Amino acid sequence: MEVNRGRNNKVRCAVLDTNVLMYIFLYKVDVFSQLKEFGVSRFIVPTQVFNELKSLEKSKGSEKRAARFALNLVKLNCEIVEVDAHGADNALIKIAEDYGCYLITNDKALRKKARKNKIIVGYIRELKKLEIEE
Repeated sequence: MEVNRGRNNKVRCAVLDTNVLMYIFLYKVDVFSQLKEFGVSRFIVPTQVFNELKSLEKSKGSEKRAARFALNLVKLNCEIVEVDAHGADNALIKIAEDYGCYLITNDKALRKKARKNKIIVGYIRELKKLEIEE
């Protein structure tokens, strides 16, 4: 599988976790624009994350609205990739490894697992700013 890197070996893709996609609505964080500032031009969501958002869309209140908003964003801005992995976390790790992507999540346990696998991790700091750990 092709590693999606541009000149100077910079990462050009990001795989996004459910929590980050929900934060876009809940905390008005423009994750896509911030990732573009890091040179990211390709946004990937595993089917497992897409399905989590569909399940969350059945919730109530702001969680339901956030999930619906996130699903629309994914459909408009992201590539939905089917991955042979059990669960969203494993799918995110697999895509990040196979495609050479940043893994964007606010899940501390997943970030730790990704770092152990030498994956560059990003997260939303202070519910406002995207931080990439290079």
